[in-house]
Amino acid sequence: MSFKHISVLLDETIQGLQLKEGMVAVDCTVGLGGHTEHLLQQVGTTGKVIGIDQDMNALNIARSRLAVDVDSGRFKPVQGRFSEFERIAKECGVFGKINGVLADIGVSSMQLDAPERGFSFMSDGPLDMRMDQSTGQTAANVVNTLSDAELAKIFWQYGEEPKSRMIAAKIVKARDEKPFSRTGEFAEFVKRELRYPKPSKKHPATKIFQALRIHVNAELEELKALLLSAFEGLAPGGRLAVISFHSLEDRIIKHAMQALTAQHLQQAIPRDLPVTSIQMNQIVGAKGVIVKPFPMGPSEKELSENPRSRSAKLRVIEKL
Repeated sequence: MSFKHISVLLDETIQGLQLKEGMVAVDCTVGLGGHTEHLLQQVGTTGKVIGIDQDMNALNIARSRLAVDVDSGRFKPVQGRFSEFERIAKECGVFGKINGVLADIGVSSMQLDAPERGFSFMSDGPLDMRMDQSTGQTAANVVNTLSDAELAKIFWQYGEEPKSRMIAAKIVKARDEKPFSRTGEFAEFVKRELRYPKPSKKHPATKIFQALRIHVNAELEELKALLLSAFEGLAPGGRLAVISFHSLEDRIIKHAMQALTAQHLQQAIPRDLPVTSIQMNQIVGAKGVIVKPFPMGPSEKELSENPRSRSAKLRVIEKL
């Protein structure tokens, strides 16, 4: 299957990272290699990019696409999860020396558009949702084995589904007669049982599918682990850029970056105190500085070319 790949917030990301010839970068979500290709252009012939992805299918495509850079040693693809960032960076000999880290959080277009991966209800496929198909529980395992209380918690915490308890109870009752195994049948069941009175542009099962995907891949826990280890892996002056697609992710990123800049301590100090920003950072023990106070979003041009970018937000922090 061929996929049309459009890198989200590409210009904003490249500008935010400010990579130069000879620098070292890490792309934590290689996907099909769109962002990676541009990172390689920025670091030039003497630089290096390490690409990490837990999806071996995507990694193989990126490896083939960037074969010349793999052969030259400029690009090193590695299979791994966010929580393995420190181990991978140390094995590659770059931990503490990295000039730029990029993470494009969430599911890729390739994964969404492949029915056999089970991420989407737009076409029928196995109820899988694993980014790394070699390990872990599938979404089918989750909906067919967890209790109604556990399912309701997942649907509410990760999908913010207001009818989480009701749909969880319905799922547990229905699976006793026939376990769920396909995305199509599960999506139709959710749509039928939720019975929302007002029509919406979003499919009624959207929040449930999102919640299952996040749970199956432990996405929020992995993100928290990445933010800490990736920042620590930066060289002084290095930058971490993170692209997120929904509020749960963005909230975690925002709070982590605020903690690294000791923002809560800075806000407690009188604004008229005669100190420079550098002195302020030293006073509060800040480890980094947020590049822009608000997240960057897609331009009107990008929105018209790639509607899937509409919820994307980019945040960048620089290590002091």
